[in-house]
Amino acid sequence: MKIFRYIVAMILIFALATPSIMGAENRGLWSESNYVQSAKIHYRHVYKKSKRREDLYHCIDLIREAADRFGHRPQLYYMLGTFYAEINAIDTVIAYFDSVETFCADESIEEKYRKNCYKKDNYKKKMANLRKDRWESSLNDAVENIALYDTVMVWKSAAPTDDSAKIIEEKGDLIFAEAEEGFKEAILVLPDEARSYSALAALYQRKQMNKEMIDLFLKEIELTGENDEVMSRIAYAYISLSDWENTIIWFEKYLEGNPTDINALINLSVAYQSVKNTEKWFEYSERAIEVDPQNSQLVLGMGSYWYTAMQNATVAQGEIADSLPDASEQKAALENERIEAMGKSMSYFNRALDISPDNLDALRLTGILCLLSGDIKKTDIGIDMFERYVAINPSDNNILDYLGRMFIIKGDTKAAIKPYEMIVENDPSDVDAWERLSELYEYNSMPVKSKEAKAKADELNKI
Repeated sequence: MKIFRYIVAMILIFALATPSIMGAENRGLWSESNYVQSAKIHYRHVYKKSKRREDLYHCIDLIREAADRFGHRPQLYYMLGTFYAEINAIDTVIAYFDSVETFCADESIEEKYRKNCYKKDNYKKKMANLRKDRWESSLNDAVENIALYDTVMVWKSAAPTDDSAKIIEEKGDLIFAEAEEGFKEAILVLPDEARSYSALAALYQRKQMNKEMIDLFLKEIELTGENDEVMSRIAYAYISLSDWENTIIWFEKYLEGNPTDINALINLSVAYQSVKNTEKWFEYSERAIEVDPQNSQLVLGMGSYWYTAMQNATVAQGEIADSLPDASEQKAALENERIEAMGKSMSYFNRALDISPDNLDALRLTGILCLLSGDIKKTDIGIDMFERYVAINPSDNNILDYLGRMFIIKGDTKAAIKPYEMIVENDPSDVDAWERLSELYEYNSMPVKSKEAKAKADELNKI
């Protein structure tokens, strides 16, 4: 029995040593298996112990020489991919692994060289596992670098000096580059894995690299199909680029499955407003209000829309009056438009005030509408709007002037004094306010104050 074991051991030693012995001679006599065995022995017994790159390259050189001599052998290319993976030469790894898949499927290569592709060695499965391992490693490293990058940016915001902030930012840029490289490697290893693209997009979002983000989102959609989250992110990226046409395209796609998303509706209305499509702006603003009827800014926006329409009708009336004095029908039509727009505008502003009673824009515009209407019945409403506005913002001289005018229209000239006194208190150089005060003081039998106000106005007029 001992003799038998000895003979077996000698046979194994001789079999393992054969490639090394032959290596001292002309390798032109070697078979493919000689190259393979020699590379394996050197890899396991030399490189694994030394971990020196030159030892690994000796293995690589052997297999590359075999590939040059014997042609498209799947086993040789698989070994080359495995060896290059040791030194992280990912481009080369992928090239060799892709070649293995190609050669395994190539029926022009003799069956004896392809027989193990899907049987004994199961190359496809091994390659898939190698790719998966490398992908997970690259992706995890990159994700960790994102977290580190975020931490560094927090440090930057708390940096005591500009110089220290700059140093921290430079460190952050290096970490950012490492994370980016990790994600790109993950994409290279598994180009059909959608998570790699979304993860890299999340990194680019931190630096507002919107064009790059969009390209990644589009690739993700190509792989997984359209989904709400990605379509929404594409739309918001286009907003950051002020690309309103594409913003509209992607928000409308998104709204097909999410018709009541208030933020999407608002942003779509803004996009249509930016391309001056008032009809669509109005449509999506109305839809947004239906979803969120308590949103005072949305309601105020609709009021502003009709307020502008009223102003446009007023301007058009003036233009016709100058060019076509006898165009009575056109003037009447524009007057109807003006009145209708004013009514709708007032209605929306009132709704905005019901929601937010102290909304300055709604108070201001409602008061102005009352002033412009020429309707004495609306005087008290206008006064109320302006007084509520002034109670919040007493330094707005324009509104104080409107308030004074409303009191005069009402016939309460004594009450009109206070707004103009506030104007000159805010701005002692306002000549018009001093002149108006002089008139109001005189009308209310206050001659001394009237004289003083008149003197102040005269003095300012000389300057």
